[in-house]
Amino acid sequence: METEATRALVQRFLDARAANDAATIDTLLADDATWQPPPSMGIGPFAGRETVVKALTGGAVGRIFDLSTLKREVHKLIVEGDTAVALQRLTATTTKGVPYENDYVWVYTCRDGKICQLDEYVDSFKAAKIFGMVKS
Repeated sequence: METEATRALVQRFLDARAANDAATIDTLLADDATWQPPPSMGIGPFAGRETVVKALTGGAVGRIFDLSTLKREVHKLIVEGDTAVALQRLTATTTKGVPYENDYVWVYTCRDGKICQLDEYVDSFKAAKIFGMVKS
């Protein structure tokens, strides 16, 4: 895909994700889309459009965070060709009532007007401490 088409597609995805709009996200992902969360977090990978949409809009994410408190702030969107990189901060309250704030990098690969690969990077040690998976 061309850079500007990728930018527009990923921006639509980011807007839909901020609104937790599963219907729009569904239209933006390829049928064979995959989401690879950080392996150390112990969830995923998720494969197939329907599975990815469900995991992103409530399934996996809803088990971790109170979705009504979740906010994403994109600081930068870098795009070249079929690849976009979003630098963002996520804040929320965990389902256990603990405040959460962490910085993320998402890499989106696009093909034929759809997002086909989502790779997520985060300070998983910081997240694990907040979730009580490791001691400080």
